[in-house]
Amino acid sequence: MTQKQEEEEEELEFSVIAPGGSFLTKDIKFTSQESLPPLRTSFYDLITAFPDYLQTNQADHLRSTEYQNLSCSSRHVLLSHTSQQQPLFSYSQFRQLSGLNNSLFTLSCTQASSGEEMLSLAREESQFQTRMRKRIMSFMNLEESEYDMILTQDRSSAFKTVAELYCFRTNPNLLTVYNYEDEAVEGMIRISEKKGVKPKSAEFSWPSTELVSEKLKRTILRSKRRRDKRGLFVFPLQSLVTGASYSYSWMSLAQENQWHVLLDTSALGSKDMDTLGLSLFRPDFLICSFTEVLGHDDDLTGFGCLFVKKSSSQALSEASEGITDPANLTVVKAEQSWITKNDETTLEDHNKASTSATEIEEDDKAIIEFRGLDHADSLGLILITRRLKSLTLWLVRALTCLKHPGSHQTETPLVKICGPRKRPDRGASVSFNVFDWQGEKVDPLMVERLAEREKVGLRCAYLQKIGSVRNKKRRDGQSMSLRVSVVSVRLGFMTNFDDVFRVWGFVSRFLDADFVEKEKWRKKALETKKTNKQMTGVIV
Repeated sequence: MTQKQEEEEEELEFSVIAPGGSFLTKDIKFTSQESLPPLRTSFYDLITAFPDYLQTNQADHLRSTEYQNLSCSSRHVLLSHTSQQQPLFSYSQFRQLSGLNNSLFTLSCTQASSGEEMLSLAREESQFQTRMRKRIMSFMNLEESEYDMILTQDRSSAFKTVAELYCFRTNPNLLTVYNYEDEAVEGMIRISEKKGVKPKSAEFSWPSTELVSEKLKRTILRSKRRRDKRGLFVFPLQSLVTGASYSYSWMSLAQENQWHVLLDTSALGSKDMDTLGLSLFRPDFLICSFTEVLGHDDDLTGFGCLFVKKSSSQALSEASEGITDPANLTVVKAEQSWITKNDETTLEDHNKASTSATEIEEDDKAIIEFRGLDHADSLGLILITRRLKSLTLWLVRALTCLKHPGSHQTETPLVKICGPRKRPDRGASVSFNVFDWQGEKVDPLMVERLAEREKVGLRCAYLQKIGSVRNKKRRDGQSMSLRVSVVSVRLGFMTNFDDVFRVWGFVSRFLDADFVEKEKWRKKALETKKTNKQMTGVIV
């Protein structure tokens, strides 16, 4: 299919998804930042294309009343307000936290020596932690009678814990489904390799980054035909980088073929858990991060939650001599604490304080307030899904309308989307690359650096396991796969159109041929200055 045919097909797809019409569905190209329509006109285009967006104004009201800090003029556009690196605090919480010397709860870490001991430690809960667990499991739609919850130091620690304890001796296979490089998953893979496992991965097509379904199916079924022992199937429902969505049927297929299933929910949005068919597909293990719920600590990057199905706990039976690093078996405990201010502990200060997981003493009973989850619950799944779909699809189309100046035949697109473009069931992540007027790719790390300077939350990520176009093979007979650096942006439930418009405006600056060149000269000058300073220090 030619590029023109692809563009015509995308145009048709977008017109079906956005039946209300939009100037972005017409043959309009923007060749400079100055040519972009103003915010008000662009917003009118959004609601013309997606009339249902107007029904999500409850989120705008919540943002204006509870999250004024996200709308101040000097703010940093952090689109995924529930990311692992940036917990979501309301304005009132932010003001109250800024005056505190200590947090409302203390963290302690206890090292275990086995899976049995880890589960035993996790079950030894204070009243504070019991209420925390109940609220989290309620949000996750998990039955307390069916799953244990282990708090870990962060998401990576949860993956390492499973890798250390999983019975690879009797189930010596590891199969992962990630189209991007994930540090937590890589940590699991390294531990499994030390135990003699040869990890396998799903393969993805280019540029849609969709699963190559037949290959994954063969990998899942192959062990059954050969009567091999099974292993661990690590599966996310969405790609955190490209927004590609995967079917629940893969979990079902793996379970039917005796694989243990680890479900990674990190890419899911604030209310996406409501869509999890956990009553039908009960994974053996489930990992999520609740930084946005519990806030952050100076020493920790946030909590990770590892849920272990009680009937599958025997799969975490690795003997102590098989543990590669005992430090990976660490259980986190959260305990309530008093607020100490000016060397005095006061109940008044304690009651005034609030964090994303707020603990208040009232009649000697701990009341935990999960502000972020409560706000997401108040908006509901339908509203959040409708809002994110509208913003994501509009942004994708807006980015593809940016073209370098030239004749119609020689127009060079500024942006090429990597991943699903117009699928309505896609997630709220978009990955793309920026190209200069000569068609040369701009380094995503440079895009990230420039975006950071402009206070726009874009980041560089790396796609992996991408099947080559011609399906070439190396001399050893193994299929070659591509590794592609991309720019990634992820939207959150408090993202509004102003955020998306600012991203579009920032990316359009690359239509100026001097924009990147100026940055290259600036970087070179800084490096030269640094080198000269180091040389001066040596001479002195």
